[in-house]
Amino acid sequence: VDVLQPQQVRAKDPEKVRRNAMALISEILEEMGAPPLIEHPFFRSFRSRHPKLQTQLCNEALVPVFHSANEIVFTVGESCSMMYVIVNGSAQYAAQLPPPRDAPVGTAGTQVRKTLRSGHWLSEAALWTGWVHRGELRTLSDCLFFGLEAGWFARVISSQKSAHAFAASYARKFVEGLNRSIQSDITEAGPVD
Repeated sequence: VDVLQPQQVRAKDPEKVRRNAMALISEILEEMGAPPLIEHPFFRSFRSRHPKLQTQLCNEALVPVFHSANEIVFTVGESCSMMYVIVNGSAQYAAQLPPPRDAPVGTAGTQVRKTLRSGHWLSEAALWTGWVHRGELRTLSDCLFFGLEAGWFARVISSQKSAHAFAASYARKFVEGLNRSIQSDITEAGPVD
């Protein structure tokens, strides 16, 4: 046998080969997606409680999104169905936000302009409630995002009762905090119990 010439390998069990290949692909996707996600306290805690579901999230709900420098990723008023996590590159978020609902009459809104880099997330609210973008996101450099698609996220989380209960508890607290604050695509993570 000439080791320099490619050899055709015939599997004795093609189904086993397929399962092993799918398992390897699943591990690679989880390795790529988990590090950016676990920057967020909910997903860090979720991963320790439900590691198999975290892998499933990375396989089924994470979508790579690439934008070149100086491209608009989203604008004010657009419907949003995913949370964005910046994996590589930088982007600028800009918004003119109204005052909080409980602010005294005549209170001025807030001008927000923030440069975001790897590890930052945006539009988390799309996972927990209906969401419309409150500002504009423009890339400053070539940028790779992972989008966590809300519908697929909900399907994966709902597949296990304890994971669903954990997410529902977090969602209630997140939405309560969102309703008490200035609503922006940039939010702090809620408390994780």
